[in-house]
Amino acid sequence: MTNTWPLARGTVPEREAFALATAVVGVLFAGDAVPNTITWYGAAAVWAALAGWGIAVVVRARPPLTRTPRSLWLFLGWCLLSVAWSHWRAATLASMVAQLLCVLVAFAIASTLTWRRLLDAVSAAMRWVLGLSLLFEAVVAVVVRRPIAPIWTDYGDRKIPDAFYFSRAELFTGGRIQGLPGNANLLAMVALLALVAVAVQLAEGRMHRGRAVTWLAVGVLVLALTRSSTVLVAAVVVVLAAAVAVLVRRVPSGQRAPRYLAVAVGAVVAVVAGVAGRGVLTGLLGRTSDLTGRGDIWSAVLGLADQHPVLGWGWIGYWWPDIPTLADIAHRNGVTYLQAHDAALDVLMQTGVVGLVLFALYVLSTLVRSWWCATRTPYGPDLLPRGFDPVSLFPLLVVVALLVQAVAESRLLYQGNWVLFAVIAIKTRTVLVGEEPASSGDGPRIPVAVRAFRGETSD
Repeated sequence: MTNTWPLARGTVPEREAFALATAVVGVLFAGDAVPNTITWYGAAAVWAALAGWGIAVVVRARPPLTRTPRSLWLFLGWCLLSVAWSHWRAATLASMVAQLLCVLVAFAIASTLTWRRLLDAVSAAMRWVLGLSLLFEAVVAVVVRRPIAPIWTDYGDRKIPDAFYFSRAELFTGGRIQGLPGNANLLAMVALLALVAVAVQLAEGRMHRGRAVTWLAVGVLVLALTRSSTVLVAAVVVVLAAAVAVLVRRVPSGQRAPRYLAVAVGAVVAVVAGVAGRGVLTGLLGRTSDLTGRGDIWSAVLGLADQHPVLGWGWIGYWWPDIPTLADIAHRNGVTYLQAHDAALDVLMQTGVVGLVLFALYVLSTLVRSWWCATRTPYGPDLLPRGFDPVSLFPLLVVVALLVQAVAESRLLYQGNWVLFAVIAIKTRTVLVGEEPASSGDGPRIPVAVRAFRGETSD
């Protein structure tokens, strides 16, 4: 079966497009599992192979660029332009190559899969990472029975900081597991995204109820074992966003002003209450008032941003450890952190106020289009309103989860978060969920009201 969706002038086998999306999302969200096992050189080869595959798909599908988000290209253009004044020019050039390749792969995925098949691919990738992470942690805890460092490293007799371990063998000791990503917070985000994808698949009737409930239980278990306060907050915001979107959607578009006003007032009250009671809130989450050292990092990054407020220091994405200016500002417990732990601060420091404004346009426009996907009433070819499709919530919930994480992590600027966010940005600009025609690759579309699921028979 070939796929010409949505505006591609060529064709690509639907199975290949699905395999590309699953492989890219799975490998990138597996995080440090790849370099920790096959070295950074091996990881570079794997990432280059995925980029080459994405390029091949784009060449054969030949999708037009005309309906991709301009805000994305403006931000990338400014990052590329920063080469002219960058304080780490070679790193800026190398980082831009990686950034553009990631966007190209995202373009390939968004241009060859429907929303439902994209949902399936993200779900499959996240479930693979979750399942293998639990298996990995079980093997380390039961067989190895001691913390393990990345396979290719040799620390000699030096004391290894906890953050350097691939796994600390804490599955049965009450500690926080790290899984394949090698980081509890990143594994927790994988669990949250898996919960979102599987819940939507269950509501869509795209996954058998028993199988879906099993994976939902696994996702909740991983959240409990990682105990990430950032992702816990993200999960709460995701649930609230879903509830608000469903409530707004039930009201005709011309009568939504009161509900939008109520939502705005509620958001302002929540923000004010959160700021006023941040000490109590962080205490409940098991964190200090500066979010476990992030306050010091933010202050240091703001100090750098003040030195070059308009243009910034030059784009770099993930900080390179051999750049003294960056390597000397974020130390904690023997570990040098190579990010600002806030995407907006990172963009401000690297690209200045101009870059931050362009990045904000990119993020806000994607959020707005995702909100339209979730709340607008679609119409079919007969000009009659179509029923509610749960998949319409998928882009909004993923975007919300990634943006909440971006407050405490800079992952939105690189690797899996950057690619997945770009996929949704490009896809929502190309076609909203309710506007896409039926595709044979989607499988049977079962009305939600029927509550029938694949693999079940009905009388």
